[in-house]
Parts: sequence; C-alpha cells; structure tokens
Amino acid sequence: MRNAFFKYSNRILPIIIFSTLIFISGCKKELYTGLSEQDANEILAVLLESKIESSKYPSSDGKTWSLDVEDSNLVRAVQVLREHGLPRNKFNNLGDLFRKDGLISTPTEERIRFIYGTSQELSDTLSKIDGVLVARVQIVLPNNDPLAQSIKPSSAAVFIKYRPGADVRAWIPQIKTLVMHSVEGLTYDQVSVIAMPADLVDTSTNAVSAPAADHNVWLHRTLIAILVIGLIVALVVIQRSLTANLRQTAGSDARMPFSMPGRSQEPASGTVSKKWWNDGFSSLVERIRKIRSR
Repeated sequence: MRNAFFKYSNRILPIIIFSTLIFISGCKKELYTGLSEQDANEILAVLLESKIESSKYPSSDGKTWSLDVEDSNLVRAVQVLREHGLPRNKFNNLGDLFRKDGLISTPTEERIRFIYGTSQELSDTLSKIDGVLVARVQIVLPNNDPLAQSIKPSSAAVFIKYRPGADVRAWIPQIKTLVMHSVEGLTYDQVSVIAMPADLVDTSTNAVSAPAADHNVWLHRTLIAILVIGLIVALVVIQRSLTANLRQTAGSDARMPFSMPGRSQEPASGTVSKKWWNDGFSSLVERIRKIRSR
C-alpha cells in the first residue's frame, strides 16, 4: 500500500505543479477565429489602443488567424470592437458571383446575380467611409417589358449606421450620386439614404471597474495557488515521513531475526532455517537407528 502511495504521489505531483503554473499564468478565451491577417492586425491594434491585452496566433488550418483576450476583458473587448465596426463584414463581388463553374445559368439567374453583386459592391464601398460602421444598399431593377408604354423606374435604398461624432450626413449628396452612377437607369431622386448614429454602450464604467475586477481575479488565483502549494508541501512531508518509517522498520527487522513472544507475526528467516535444520537432523538420526536395529 505504501509503495502504491509513493507511485501515486510521484505521478500526481508534476500534474499539480503544471496545473498550478497554467492557472497562475491566466485564463484566456478565444475572441475571434477565422480572420485574415489584415483583419487580425486591425483588431489587435484597436484593442491595444484601448488598453486591452490581446494576442494573435495562426489557426489550425494555417491560413487564418485567431485572437484571444483575458477572461475578465472579454465583454469590454467586444464592446470596443463594436464601437469601431470590427470585424468588418465580408462582401461578395461580381467576379466571384459570375465565376464560370461549367453550369449554364438562365437569364433570370444572371439578372439576380448582377443585382446582388452590385449591391454588395456598393455596400463594401460605402463601408470604407471614415466613421461608417454598417452600410447596406438595396437595389430594385424592375423587369420592364420593352413594348410596354409605361416603364417602372429603378430605385435604390441606402442604410448607414455611423459612429457618433462622425460627419456622415454631410456626405449624403455624394453618396446618392455614387449610387446613381453605379446603377443603369437610376436617377438622383430615386435614391433614398437613411443615416443614423449608433447607440453605443457606455464603456467608461467598465473601464473604471476593470482594474478592480483584474485585482479580484488575481487575488482569487493567488489564494488558490497558495492552497495548491500547501497541498504539494503536505504530500512531500507525508512521503518523507513514510520513507523514514519504512527505513526504521527495515532496520528493526534486521536487528531482530526471531519472533517476539506474545505477537502474532511471521517468524524471521533465521528461525525458519534453524527449525528446518533440526527437523532434518532428527529424521536422519531416526533412520540410522532403524537400520541398526535390523
């Protein structure tokens, strides 16, 4: 049983030490994954400017990147990135939509792809304006009959959400002109633009309470680390104490080869050898007597 305890303690001590080091080093959570290197660098720069420690590392596929932050800073990191419109939305382009894949598309499918691709291209362009967090463009191209007397006009709707403080409303005429020249048959009056400021969460309270939260987290980790270290010391003391007892017991057995009276323990090895020798000698003498009596 003692040997089993030694074997178990020798295995469990390195695991406890390794787990303690990992726990003290800090708990991190994955913030985003599957990012391009450009997006990862942009997000990392914004977080570092906001005094939020973060690190990037390549994903398992080796083609994308991931970001992680401290567990206590996860909520604040998400709020800061939301204020900056990060990570940016991915938009399709006409080249990807009309990539030849060997299938023949109908005219209706080609028309739908063209409208969708144009909307994606315009949304991507408007999202690059400074201060714009979200940009969406919806285009309506009626399928007019060439022989019809009345023709339905084309129209477009633009939605923009911008960061408070950005002067995006001053750019509405230029935005309408950009959309008008990007869609065939579209007039200036048929382009409507809705621009509204984003309702951002006030992170000042979180920013002030973040040091206190970090202090509590580190205090909790320190207490647990002290408890684990105390457990390690206790295991080492117990192991050394049992080792000393085993050595003392082995020395006592070596000095006392015979069994003590009044104790139910196995006879020492010297006693067993002497008894075997006496029994063998008596049996030999008895045989000699029988032979002589004949």
